Amino acid sequence: MSLTKSQETAVTFTGRNVLVSAGAGTGKTTVLVDRFLHFLVSGQALVGEILALTYTDKAANEMKSRILKKLGELGRERDRRDLESSYISTIHAFCARVLREHPF
Repeated sequence: MSLTKSQETAVTFTGRNVLVSAGAGTGKTTVLVDRFLHFLVSGQALVGEILALTYTDKAANEMKSRILKKLGELGRERDRRDLESSYISTIHAFCARVLREHPF
């Protein structure tokens, strides 16, 4: 699937955080996967430095699965291993993780 101009901008935009919000089937997951990979491949971030949140477990698992597949295609085995402890999850799972890792 080729990206639209707006999607391409969302993938490559740097300097600020980006919120990707759109209806079902519009390519949100594709944009988030490509953005994640863009930061890795360009050397702007490591896997553990990227936070990718979504609302559903299904969407989070799909995102992680697509990233894992593309990293394999790119031969980035270390990044694939690092993905297991990455911050790709639902908002609720991320908050629970932060509370477990940093309790009062």
